[in-house]
Parts: sequence; structure tokens; C-alpha cells
Amino acid sequence: MSDQLVEQLRDDIRTLIDNLISPSRLEISRVRNVSSAICRRWLIDKGLVNLAHSLGVVPTLPTFDNLQHIEKIDRWTIVDFYTTGGISLRGFPVNSIYKLRSGFPGHPDFELLKQQAITPGRFLRRKCTFGLDRWFTTEDVLRHMVNKAGGVHFDVRREKIIDQKIDEIRAKFLIGSENMKQDDVDKEYIEILGDFDETFDFVYLEMMSIAQSLCNVRFDGKSVVHKLRVGPDNIGMGNDILLGHTHHVRVNT
Repeated sequence: MSDQLVEQLRDDIRTLIDNLISPSRLEISRVRNVSSAICRRWLIDKGLVNLAHSLGVVPTLPTFDNLQHIEKIDRWTIVDFYTTGGISLRGFPVNSIYKLRSGFPGHPDFELLKQQAITPGRFLRRKCTFGLDRWFTTEDVLRHMVNKAGGVHFDVRREKIIDQKIDEIRAKFLIGSENMKQDDVDKEYIEILGDFDETFDFVYLEMMSIAQSLCNVRFDGKSVVHKLRVGPDNIGMGNDILLGHTHHVRVNT
């Protein structure tokens, strides 16, 4: 049974790679349609933890260590919006995206994020997004996409305050290329480096980052994923898979 589950995990990772990597333009709907069910199965439903337990190994997920950013945002009170991110668009890293409150000049002194490997439980509890004066965890974002925003279920009811707040932030901010600003959109446009067509709200960016971490899962420090030939635009990620506009070539042997 464990061997079958390992192969299912690898199959799911292959599916994420095949759907969330493109040399030029991503099909944004695949972030919702493909990644939501897969990430729920292995993270929220504890498939990854249960599989690792049956194998007698420790599972870890690589992600950015954003603790210093969190501490600064809590201390400054000048940041209106922040999301960690972690993918790549047209060769530019997409992480540490923020917007200051009106009237505050300059830029915060954010350190470059470094990678860390953490257990699935810590990964889900990790704060990834700040907005409306509160933090949202990886689990908050994943559950919202899965249960409310059409990832697995579509539900217009918002009984929980956390889902209401996520909707408010999604309606307020739009993230996109500095060269593709859309003046006709009734949202605050947050410009990031790169020349690409896609625009994102933070839930889609964080969902891609969650999927990216799952693609790079380790058991006892060793990668679970099949062999992969890493493209030349994978700078800074070593042999890890980087979702977005990258040029990975899957090798099945």
C-alpha cells in the first residue's frame, strides 16, 4: 500500500509540474482547478504525514523563511499588504511582494529570503500573507481556495471572518508586471519586476507557492520527485522545481 501511495504522490507532483510550468504564459485557471485538490489531499487531509509515518520517514517541505519580514511588518505598522510568494515569472523571482500605506515614502529594508525545510504541520501554520491588519497562514489560503473559491467547492457563504477578510484583500489588490499596468481595473495595482501578461490576486500566487513546496517534498532530506532536468532559468533554487515561467524538462527514467 505504501508503494502505491508513493507512486500516487509522484503522479500528483508530475501533474502539478505539467500544468503549472510554462515558458511564456500560464493558464491561471489551472492553479485553482489542478493544485487545489492535490494540495488538499496531501496537506490538509494529512496524506503526506500518514504516508511518511507508514514509511518511517520524516517529511519536510522547502519554503521561504519569512520570519524576519513578519517581525518587521508587525513592528513598523506601515505595510498595507504583503505576501511571501516564491515562484518565477519570465526569469524574475516573485516573492516578498508588498505595498506601503499611503503617505509613507521609500521602501522597507527587507532582507533577501532564504530557503528552509519544515514539517507539514509547521508549513500549514506558517504566516504567508498580511492585509487588513492581520496575518493569514498557508492553511488559511489553501482552505479558502479549496472550499470557497472553486478549487474543490464553490461556496458564496462566508460564515468565517477569515474568509470575508481574504475576499476583501482579493478585491482590493491586483499583482502584475510593471510593464502591463491596467488602469481600467478597479483595484490597487502592485507592480513587480518582469514583462509578463498574467495578473494575480494573492491567493493564486500563494497557491502556486504551496504547490511548488509540495513538488519539492523530502523524505528524510531526500527528494521524492522523479528525475528532472532543471532549466537554465532556475537560478537560486538548486535542483528544486520552480513553478511559473521556467523550462524544466521531465525525465521519466
